[in-house]
Amino acid sequence: MGVDSNTLATWLADYDPSQITIGVVASHSSLQILHGARLEGFKTLGIAVGENRRRYYKAFPGAEPDEWLMLEDYREMLDYAEWFRERNVVIIPHGSLVEYLGSSNFRSLQVPTFGNRGILHWESSRERQRQWLEAGGCTMPKVYNDPHDIDGPVIVKYAGAKGGRGYFIARDYRDFRRNADLEDEFTIQEYALGCRYYLHFYFDPTATDGFQVQGRGSHAGQNLGRLE
Repeated sequence: MGVDSNTLATWLADYDPSQITIGVVASHSSLQILHGARLEGFKTLGIAVGENRRRYYKAFPGAEPDEWLMLEDYREMLDYAEWFRERNVVIIPHGSLVEYLGSSNFRSLQVPTFGNRGILHWESSRERQRQWLEAGGCTMPKVYNDPHDIDGPVIVKYAGAKGGRGYFIARDYRDFRRNADLEDEFTIQEYALGCRYYLHFYFDPTATDGFQVQGRGSHAGQNLGRLE
């Protein structure tokens, strides 16, 4: 169950606009968010499990949060909802949040969040992501439902926002069986060769002209191992 607009409006009515704090789960996904929030003059809150996260962020002074909330488990965020609201926190979601908290828990989080909560339900599933891209007319690599059908180079991807951890290339069923962790959910996808590009599309609701900021990152000379 999600959060309805009336409930959200009630929360925001008690917020002090001059004291908004941007809260994020501290992972590689949030470095740019925290850096950008600081540039815009917002206070920032890092949410993490384990001291290693906090030490890691000290290497990035421009992205180190102003304050930390250290937890034993990310699901404890659900119990801190009132604590977040008392501090005017707006949670900015990203892939690691979905991985650690779960899309269902995120949708029921009793804290204001940026963006459409329902979209992360789609982003948490490779199958649903593929439906989106194919519906938009994108040409997608072939997916193999049966590893016995592998007849050329494939990449095996595990579910979740793990930054590619555990992915491997296989040429045939023997390769697959030698490296696969059958206990984990995975996708077998045709391995497409070429340059890797990351395209970003973002609608800025605060802009008077509704301008869409577009970004592009390229890794020339590297093989296209995944489209995420």
